[in-house]
Amino acid sequence: MTTYLVGVYNRFIRDKVCAGEEVDPEQAAWEDTHYFDIEAKSEEQARKKIRLEYPKSKGFVIDCVDVYKFGG
Repeated sequence: MTTYLVGVYNRFIRDKVCAGEEVDPEQAAWEDTHYFDIEAKSEEQARKKIRLEYPKSKGFVIDCVDVYKFGG
């Protein structure tokens, strides 16, 4: 398995904040990208896993999917 760093934000919340609408502070945090470590066999599988918890229908947008590169 590979570890992916997946970034997710909520476009509904981002739109409200940008429009100056009042948003609950806890929800307002979703204007910014949140990052999650996802173990998956492929980028496609990582995207599917994150979508289970953060569905597109609820405004969640996958901002990035990056493979962790260890060593150096």
